[in-house]
Amino acid sequence: MGFPVEKIDDIKAAPDDYQLIQRVPWTKPDVTFPHHIHEPVGDEVSLVVLDTETTGFDRDEDSIIELGLVKALVSPSTGQVTSLIALASLYNDPGFPIPSLITDITGINDEMVQGHSVHADDIVEWFSDDPIVVAHNASFDRQMFESHFDGLDRLRWACSIKDIPWSELGFEGSKLEYLLLKRGFFYEGHRASVDCLALAYLLETVNKACRWLLESESRSQCKLEAVGCPFASKDVLKGRGYRWDGDAKVWHKMFNAGDVGQERDFLGQLYMNGGSKARVTDLSSRERYKQEA
Repeated sequence: MGFPVEKIDDIKAAPDDYQLIQRVPWTKPDVTFPHHIHEPVGDEVSLVVLDTETTGFDRDEDSIIELGLVKALVSPSTGQVTSLIALASLYNDPGFPIPSLITDITGINDEMVQGHSVHADDIVEWFSDDPIVVAHNASFDRQMFESHFDGLDRLRWACSIKDIPWSELGFEGSKLEYLLLKRGFFYEGHRASVDCLALAYLLETVNKACRWLLESESRSQCKLEAVGCPFASKDVLKGRGYRWDGDAKVWHKMFNAGDVGQERDFLGQLYMNGGSKARVTDLSSRERYKQEA
């Protein structure tokens, strides 16, 4: 739907009754790369914002049909994206028909991906300087990415949903489209490279978001498994944010290292010897989000 120019007089007469949203500037087709945004600070680190469009949500059965990548430089001290270095949108033929629902959502059809393939050798240079890889649902994107690209399973990952406390920053949800709408911006979603640019812009425009993300990536975290928890306690664990690992047959949750003692105390009160039975695994950003479904 285009802007209702016929309502301009009404808007002028009652401006408090209207709000204006605009396209995310970095998603416009005339943006060139590299794209410089701020003067370099000198402490910049590399980010690769990554998104996958897929035939479905099963990492074993489904396949990537588009990989989006945006490489950026970010200053930890200012939290600003100082420049966008490169952009890529890469199609991949899954070898079977794309489900009609996926085409309806993404606009990607069989003809668009036919004859296209993307392999680890095609993208390895993007990660040569050990950047932080950022996805807006790293639990999903990391698994799909690593199932498709061999040898790229030791990258540093951060999740812009889980690693940024959006509620503390004044938001009531964490969907990318919602977050940008609250800031007064829109974009055409469900295309991998566009989603990457939109996420990079969000990190730039929301005060403290990028610093939160960088600090979370570097912070020591743990995976705590509630070993031996009785079935009757599942609703309590689920309400506390635990997830069920069907392969390991155990409830688990991610924690900052300093909070593990408190959680052991909670499990000890929930079921007999729960705290002492709990299994804790230290995880750096190279291990996080590998098995989080």
